[in-house]
Amino acid sequence: MIVQARPRIQLDFIDALRGVAIIGVLLSHAQRNVEIYQAMGRPALMSPWLSRYAEQGARGVQLFFAISALTLFLSAGKRVGESEPWVNFYVRRIFRIAPMFYLAFGVYCVAPALLKGQQWPPLATILGTLSFTNGWNPTWLLGANDVVPGGWSIGVEMSFYIVFPLVFLALRNLPRALAALLLVLVLDVIAWPLWLRHAPIEDAGLWARYVFVWLPNQLPIFLFGICAYFVLFGHVGRLTAFFHEGDRRQNACLFMLAVAVLLIAPQCLDDPRAVFLYGAAFALLALCLYRQPYRWLVNRPLQHIGKISFSGYLTHFFMLQVARKLLAKIHAGDRFSPDLYFLATVLLALVGTVLVSSVTYRLVEVPGQALGKRLIQGLASRRATTKVDAVERGEGERSAG
Repeated sequence: MIVQARPRIQLDFIDALRGVAIIGVLLSHAQRNVEIYQAMGRPALMSPWLSRYAEQGARGVQLFFAISALTLFLSAGKRVGESEPWVNFYVRRIFRIAPMFYLAFGVYCVAPALLKGQQWPPLATILGTLSFTNGWNPTWLLGANDVVPGGWSIGVEMSFYIVFPLVFLALRNLPRALAALLLVLVLDVIAWPLWLRHAPIEDAGLWARYVFVWLPNQLPIFLFGICAYFVLFGHVGRLTAFFHEGDRRQNACLFMLAVAVLLIAPQCLDDPRAVFLYGAAFALLALCLYRQPYRWLVNRPLQHIGKISFSGYLTHFFMLQVARKLLAKIHAGDRFSPDLYFLATVLLALVGTVLVSSVTYRLVEVPGQALGKRLIQGLASRRATTKVDAVERGEGERSAG
């Protein structure tokens, strides 16, 4: 009997969605440069519709969260048989994040303090950020942006890594994942006003920002990604069969529904809890793109941007400042409208981010991950040697007896 090889899982859509996520984040920060930080050299407002869409590009962080949860479950499911799988999990995560993150710390925090006399952030914030324990303290989490720009989201991601083994062991199928999602959603929606009314710190504004970004409020976004994982890779059911072999026209309708939500929500919804609607739309996009990876979205340029997106997340802040200086040299603030200045900023920063991040990905991220793999192999060899020695000692004792 001829055994057919299992089909290769198509995951190009994941890199493409990561590419969309980092471009969205860059758009939101470019908008802030124009309207908040006065990059044009004067107060300026973009067209309301463009400003609103660009501002909501920040939801790219939530897209990262949803995709991260999906891929973590996929990876952990493949490695269930490993010796000490959770030790290996944390080693992989640390060596995936830390090398590039610490390089960014040197560029954004250490270098300005030593070379320009810039004031250091509070020591507790620095230590909390560098140890990735900043996710559970309002001052540390939001102050992490002064240590490494965008550091708050990495703090939330690392907080999810801490609880991930428990989540993975508890949610073994789609019904459990859906039940957990609904439970956490209800709790978050109900608890939101209560948290705001009973702030445990004096700074109510800081507390409101923290309640939005901390892990308990972002957990439904991760759970949407986990539900998408079970639909695609769990036990075969109607949903799984549809997104593997279902009607392409129905799949296209669902894809357009997700896109419609992402187009309408920024213009109609101001409630912070609307972020959960984005999470649902992102999960649906992932499901539809797995079934039908539209080439206008799942293509090599966007996949490459997604592959280097972690480096891109950390370097795009620097490239936005480079774009600002380049535009200042040609006096773009006087010649361009705010909308045109915004688009020029995005173009320059995106090109620079892709170029720089392609280098840092190769020189920092890839070697860091390789070092983590070697450490895992070394730990496995040491455990195997210890086990053999223990067996030999036991046999020797029995022989002597």
